[in-house]
Amino acid sequence: MYLTLANAKKIFQPEFLKQLTRIRINGNYGDIVMNPEAIHIVEYFREHNKDMCININSNGGARDVRWWRQFARLNCEVHFALDGLEDTHSLYRQNTLWKTVIKNAQAFIDEGGNAVWQMIKFKHNEHQIEECRQLSKQMGFTNFDLIDGGRDTAPVFDQNGNLSRVLGNYTGETDFDKLFASKTQDDILLEDILPGRTPSNNLTCETVERNSIYIAANGDVSPCCYMGFYPETYGKGQYHQAANAQILPLIMENNAVEYSIEHCIKWFTGVEQKWQEKSYENGRLVICDDNCGSCQKT
Repeated sequence: MYLTLANAKKIFQPEFLKQLTRIRINGNYGDIVMNPEAIHIVEYFREHNKDMCININSNGGARDVRWWRQFARLNCEVHFALDGLEDTHSLYRQNTLWKTVIKNAQAFIDEGGNAVWQMIKFKHNEHQIEECRQLSKQMGFTNFDLIDGGRDTAPVFDQNGNLSRVLGNYTGETDFDKLFASKTQDDILLEDILPGRTPSNNLTCETVERNSIYIAANGDVSPCCYMGFYPETYGKGQYHQAANAQILPLIMENNAVEYSIEHCIKWFTGVEQKWQEKSYENGRLVICDDNCGSCQKT
């Protein structure tokens, strides 16, 4: 699924675009570069707001240099995912070629594009951080963004389900069939994710602070990306199944292809009301505390 130009025009009306200061295109799924209408969508955004910042995250492994030169002319900031040098980058960014990403990024930069080198720190690439930082400067990246934590332990499988490597200190299940079964057959309930968690006494909502919203590729509107994991369908056998089960009863008509954005955000008040609850069993949202609070987890 990808956001079409037609739906982008329905969702992002000209008057709505004119009052924005920033659009960040970094979905929970996918990469805008794979969208066949990506350039036309960003051109439409620019047509109605020449001054707002447009930030895009991409692995940079798709399209050719001609496409990236054209994209550079749209005055966007692109964060290229480059997790190391040629020998380490693809250990996490599977099926992307380091040389291709570098070539595309250089074409984007040479055409005047504002590029950021974004690197996730792993044990297998931490010895290359400074070399990557220096290379980013040589190539003309405007910034080097090091992400430390959150994705540094996991099993890695090939397209046939064979274990190819283990990242970091992962000690969990490495049988692909068992892991797949847990995500299609098992159920995770609220009580399964509560151990080690206590309600936050200091919650600072990113959406409130930034005055922002999250819009998924299908047009569904959520307060933030943390709640944007398709609550009706996503997360079976995982944390998000339980977290989404708390959110789902709050959601009202929230698809911006069908309704105005003003209508789609009405359900957000229900989220704020849940912050007043003292326990998760009574409806306090785990996902809010986990991402925007001081929730203690052990």
